[in-house]
Amino acid sequence: MEARTKRTAIAAAAVVAIAVAGGALFMTRSSGAGRVDDPAVTTSVDPGVDTAPAAETSALARALENKLILAEDYLQEGEFQRALDLIDEVLIEDVRNETARALRQSVLAAQREERERLAESERQTGSDAQLAEAQARAREAEARREEAQLAIQRELAQQRAADEERRLAEQRRQEEERRAELDRLSAEQRQRTEEATRLLDSANSLLEQGDFLRLRRDMERVLDIALDNKRTEDQLHSRALSLLARSYMEEDSSNPRNRQEAIRLANQALQRSSDAWEAQFTLGQVYYETERFQDSVNAYSAAARINPENARLLYELARAQYRVGDFTAARSSYEGAVRIDPYFPNAYHNLGVTNLQLRDANRAVSAFRYAVEVQPRDHASWFRLGSTLLTIGDVDGARSALQRAVTISPEDARYHSRLASASFRRGDLAAAEESFLRASRLEPNSAVHRYNLAVIRNERGRNREALPEIERALSIDSSQPEYHFTLGRIREGLGNIDGAIDAHMTALSRNPRYTRSMIEMGRLMDQQGSHDQALQVLLGAYRLEPQGFEVNTNLGQVYLNLGLFDRSVTHFQEASRLRPEEAEAHYNLALAHLGAEQFDQAERALNDVVRIDSRFWVAYHRLGEIHVAREDIETARVVLTTLLEVNPQYGERSAVETILSSF
Repeated sequence: MEARTKRTAIAAAAVVAIAVAGGALFMTRSSGAGRVDDPAVTTSVDPGVDTAPAAETSALARALENKLILAEDYLQEGEFQRALDLIDEVLIEDVRNETARALRQSVLAAQREERERLAESERQTGSDAQLAEAQARAREAEARREEAQLAIQRELAQQRAADEERRLAEQRRQEEERRAELDRLSAEQRQRTEEATRLLDSANSLLEQGDFLRLRRDMERVLDIALDNKRTEDQLHSRALSLLARSYMEEDSSNPRNRQEAIRLANQALQRSSDAWEAQFTLGQVYYETERFQDSVNAYSAAARINPENARLLYELARAQYRVGDFTAARSSYEGAVRIDPYFPNAYHNLGVTNLQLRDANRAVSAFRYAVEVQPRDHASWFRLGSTLLTIGDVDGARSALQRAVTISPEDARYHSRLASASFRRGDLAAAEESFLRASRLEPNSAVHRYNLAVIRNERGRNREALPEIERALSIDSSQPEYHFTLGRIREGLGNIDGAIDAHMTALSRNPRYTRSMIEMGRLMDQQGSHDQALQVLLGAYRLEPQGFEVNTNLGQVYLNLGLFDRSVTHFQEASRLRPEEAEAHYNLALAHLGAEQFDQAERALNDVVRIDSRFWVAYHRLGEIHVAREDIETARVVLTTLLEVNPQYGERSAVETILSSF
């Protein structure tokens, strides 16, 4: 009766301790305490058998001795369970048999070593398999990238050949038309027409050289040439006026007088010939420069209807369409430009940016891949490619592309910062810190870079180095609540809990709806014992984010500490629903059920814990306590004994031994 009372007292004390001593594990501070890489404990047990003194007869002694000899044979053969069964039979007959006890310890030790060996082999096999699978995925991804690159190269070569064929065909057509026209003219008229044509044909070269004075003299000469054929004269004079207008925009498009002169000449060109696409093109330029983007779209569109095979015209039209927000039309125009000339500068890059505006990340990636194939040192396109790959989850591809951007343009802080983000997503915290540090050195007055560096150092547990970085970020920009949040995390890491709470309060003064700081502040207040204050703060966060994992976890913890177990169960249930494969969530729920003395529900939650994580040792401890509370002593004995045998370094070993000693 006394032993039973003692066990009941121990079980009751355990339940109370579990319920009110802060046993729940907060998500952002969860740890592997109580868990090591050892084999899992099993709760499947054989029913216990009461022991009784054995009759000391010589026949019985021989039988017991034979069983022990057979058990030793089984031990040598690795048949541990059969050996233990025989030893148990001996101990049932003679519980004080020291030989049997010693042999049992030897078998258990050998069994434990074998389990550890098998577990290590299984882990190694799993690790090797995971590594092989990861390497295979990497090879497959690289093969896909190489295949895509080859496809791009083939397509670009085909486009270039087709473009050259179109250009030559157009050149032949124009030459044939010119000769046919000349054949119809008299010798004098033919000479004048050829002179005008020669001057017009040399104009583009003069524009490229920037020889605007000579170009204008030549075009004035064209305008002085009179022809009997009014239609031919209008076409030649219209072309000359268009080139004159263009010369003023090429010379200095920011000069208001140049823009006015360009408009005057372009309109004169259109009066002479409505087919003067170059005049419409120049008007489009003027309107774009003066931010009359819709007028620019109209002018460029009119030019494109006359000359739909000009890559630069379609490119400029796309830019204007982008500025008015017509991204679908802009994409179509950019696609037309690269179809005509796949090597047109920035066309593929801008096509990728336009696809991003249309939320079409896959087509954006494709465009950026073409951009870097066309211009391999286009660091802006490498950067965009890496950023887009990071967005769609291709972290390795993103790191590769961003590294290219950094290599080509190492002085751009944005590139280092984005590469750091990719490294962080990959779990390479050292590389992430190095890249954030480089970004910070390039732009020392950037609050964002200082903040990012502080975050990564906090993640790495280097809070003393993180503190000056977040303080510098706040000195540059104190308006961002996440900066104060990070200061709170760092101060907490340094043991300054009051300072951490102050930082989170400041974050809330910047944004009263910033739930991350509400949750952290509530958690810290709860840990300090200010449960009522913590509850009010967390209820405020819950009203804003009722389905948040963190807020439900911390509310469950506060209610647990206040002894309001039913409410604790409600919030821990929601947390485990939100993250059904997180062992800590189910463990927290088990603690709440234990507080409410709902042992069946607690057992189910603990079984979920060990299903998810078989090395969550404290869950076996709690299961043992549940069996004690139910007075299922033999099951409790097996669970707790096995826990200590499989994990001799269990952190709460003394508590388990106290329970076992009470049996």
